[in-house]
Amino acid sequence: MTTSMHPAIHERLFRPHPYIVGVKIVVCLALGVGMMLAGIVHATGAALLFALAPLFLAARIAYCELAMTLVVRGDTLLLRQGWFFWREEQIPLHRVDVLITQSLLGRLFDYGRLTITRDDDILIVRNVGEFRQLKEEIARLQRIPAFWRVP
Repeated sequence: MTTSMHPAIHERLFRPHPYIVGVKIVVCLALGVGMMLAGIVHATGAALLFALAPLFLAARIAYCELAMTLVVRGDTLLLRQGWFFWREEQIPLHRVDVLITQSLLGRLFDYGRLTITRDDDILIVRNVGEFRQLKEEIARLQRIPAFWRVP
């Protein structure tokens, strides 16, 4: 979590949990490399071809999960995605329903899943790190009366 240096803007950044993302990538890479080695040892082209799938999956996990940032600014939730093509989605917290889900491992390692519902649109953000602070921040922002909110 990072807090903005500007005193007037209260901004907190939340990213995917690094250990969870790292484990996913390492498992996919190990599977892909193991399949490549099996293809080389047994001289089969099919195993080499199948080894590309886990390697592609590891690259996709790295791009999709590491390029995502959840920003809490004021009473707005910003979802920033991407490295090359950047997309930012503003979600006002007073107009949405937020469902917070956390498993037993999530409670131990402080990560969880955020499901945001607004106008028949569902947005799911998985493996958010520093989840306790995010829950407290969302609860604090949803308790602010409507007339105190910044437009």
